[in-house]
Amino acid sequence: MRARIDKIFERWFVSEPALFVIICSHEVVPNHQIKCPVRSGCGRIEYNPDFVREMSDIALEEALKTEAIRILLKHPYERRPDGCSGEAIAVGSNLTVADNYPFARFGMKTPADYGFQPGLPYETYAHLAEQSGEESDRRDANTDLSELWDDDPLQIAIINGLIAGIKDWGSIAGDLAEMVKASSRASIDWKKVLFGFRAQVLSQERHLTRMRPSRRTGFDNMGSVRQFTSRLLIALDVSGSVTSDAISYFLGVVNSAFKYGITEIEVIQFETEVTTSQTLKHAIKDTIAVGRGGTDFQAPIDYAAERNYDGLVILTDGEAPAPEIPAGFKTNILWVCESEYAYEQHSSWMQKSGRVCTMKLR
Repeated sequence: MRARIDKIFERWFVSEPALFVIICSHEVVPNHQIKCPVRSGCGRIEYNPDFVREMSDIALEEALKTEAIRILLKHPYERRPDGCSGEAIAVGSNLTVADNYPFARFGMKTPADYGFQPGLPYETYAHLAEQSGEESDRRDANTDLSELWDDDPLQIAIINGLIAGIKDWGSIAGDLAEMVKASSRASIDWKKVLFGFRAQVLSQERHLTRMRPSRRTGFDNMGSVRQFTSRLLIALDVSGSVTSDAISYFLGVVNSAFKYGITEIEVIQFETEVTTSQTLKHAIKDTIAVGRGGTDFQAPIDYAAERNYDGLVILTDGEAPAPEIPAGFKTNILWVCESEYAYEQHSSWMQKSGRVCTMKLR
């Protein structure tokens, strides 16, 4: 089964460069439980082998194209339209894709099939589907189709970076290509990425206590409380282009994002080695020493590895070789590029070890 899919991707390498690069950014995995042939979200493309087995090669290719275009439009990773069910947003996405790309064998319905005006935004189609009840068509399949969809600024940033590098759009018509490119120009909310990273690294310890009764049985049984135990390391690249003002603002945002739920925030400054270390306080902005030396990302990586931090946030311009991640390294990494240029130049290798975003001042 996977061989059929791989053959399609091999053809796309030559004939559909835009679809190929998007597909390669996601893991392709089987899932016998889903009620739709193919779906995307959470950084992967899932297919049901039982359904795919019954599809012709042309229909299978069009199903995969649907998901690739859906990802290009970032439907699985943008904020879900308010007040819309999973079925409705799946219909809204399908109508947007079918309205902009011709399908011969996959049976995609167009806005005209529902009596809707063509050329409307995805969110509008989702609301129309919700109001009209059109989402009831193939309800189970539509529910499964959008099950993995959730707001993910990191995936949006990754996809936008890939879109910026596309030169050949293959069978994607000019209007759709322009729509995709226009959607990529919206800037990522880097503060939202910080809060998402906070949720990723937060660990909890559960303790039984008689001070808090069980909600079901009162004081007859012990209740429980959860204590946060996560430790965060902030690494500041002070070798060159990152200004003191930018670092001060960055630290203020980090302090706001992580002040609840993190038991320890340590800040280190580094160039080719770690130069200073201290606990994050508002006054730390007065002690930043911006140098003009070289940079070695191995320094903060090794520092985090030796001390078993839960999360590592690195503010940098990216001008240094990629570090080697030690075997057994469990610390989650967030790279914060100090400019869009730094992100464009270095995000491809940074993504291999962690999340990446671009810092926006104010």
